[in-house]
Amino acid sequence: MQGVDRFDTGGVEVICLTDGATVFDPSVFETCPEEIQQARLVLVGLKEIQSEFNVYVLRHAGGVDLVDTGCGAHFGDKAGRLGALLAEIGVSAEDVGRVIFTHLHRDHVGGAMVEGRLAFPRARVVVHKDEVAFWTGKEGPADDLLKAVTPELVAHGADLGQGMTLEHLPGHTPGHSGLRIGDLMLVADIVHSEALQLPDPFLSPIYDVDGAQAADTRQLTLARIADKDLIWSGSHMRGPSKFARLRAVGDGFERVPL
Repeated sequence: MQGVDRFDTGGVEVICLTDGATVFDPSVFETCPEEIQQARLVLVGLKEIQSEFNVYVLRHAGGVDLVDTGCGAHFGDKAGRLGALLAEIGVSAEDVGRVIFTHLHRDHVGGAMVEGRLAFPRARVVVHKDEVAFWTGKEGPADDLLKAVTPELVAHGADLGQGMTLEHLPGHTPGHSGLRIGDLMLVADIVHSEALQLPDPFLSPIYDVDGAQAADTRQLTLARIADKDLIWSGSHMRGPSKFARLRAVGDGFERVPL
């Protein structure tokens, strides 16, 4: 099924749904000269900085969770496929008992509401406490959601049940977080372009609220994944296969297919 990939770990079926795709302008990585960008892209067979928008469904004995809600209508026809993909895998909006947000950028929270109503009306909302503090009162889709729900506020190490743990990965936003599920790490937005950032983990895009902190988080998290031989998946990982391993190479890393 196109746009769907699966991985089972620790009694949880993790289903990655590709909500859409985009191409980043070179200015997104403004500290990296364009000639270096192009050289890294050529090495992986690309001409542009391609990226995708991924959402995760977690099926387990306790029910169905959603990790983020995709772009909704905020990116036009580039994205917004989540509803159709959920239907393809047999999940209705009412089936979702909990939405766990990695952070509240519009490509992660944009699908949470449709025409002013909650898209997943039965779902509890879980988000890092620092993320709520950062976005409250800032006009946009994040604040719209926060006005419509009372989220469950969590912190690093929070037990989310079914062997799932919240991992605070700050820098991209103050409350930016991932999930550890068995031998899998969902790393959210620590990597926007594998082609550019895996060789240089300290390269931050303009979207990182605190670029220096995000760079430290990225390097430490990728090193931990490689050292412990974990599986990883990211919210902007490209390609039909959305789960991989990592290998340390010099000062950077490379993706290793499963």
